Amino acid sequence: MAVNRKTVRGAFATLLQTAIVGTGKPAQALYAYRPADFAGQSPVVTVSSSGSRRKSTTRLASTADVYLQVGLFVLYSDNATWNPDDSEDALDDLEAALATVMEQNQSATYWYSLDYSDRSQRRDVMIGGQEYAFEPVEVIIRTNG
Repeated sequence: MAVNRKTVRGAFATLLQTAIVGTGKPAQALYAYRPADFAGQSPVVTVSSSGSRRKSTTRLASTADVYLQVGLFVLYSDNATWNPDDSEDALDDLEAALATVMEQNQSATYWYSLDYSDRSQRRDVMIGGQEYAFEPVEVIIRTNG
């Protein structure tokens, strides 16, 4: 039976949630989808499906490459206590935390390989009327099925 990308996305999001969200950790919230508004939360991580490539290896077996986009979002400035320097530092902390999770979880229950698909590139986006620094990170997860 073919692996459902939703299952892999959920497992990866749960792994990230545990590792990088909470007191003393770099993210305030994580969503296993891309919400329309963060309601002022920052930093925020999103995990969304970004494609797949399936291959039949035999008549009864197959593999699937599941592509996920991990979105790193940090409020650019609140014009009071949070400034662009804080935003840059927080974005760098999020990226480093993601890299650590990637290094430490090369294989898991739902995958046998975890890697970056390409380089990330920071840009700015408006979400809920607020400017966020946004760094999309494309991840490839190789699975059986």
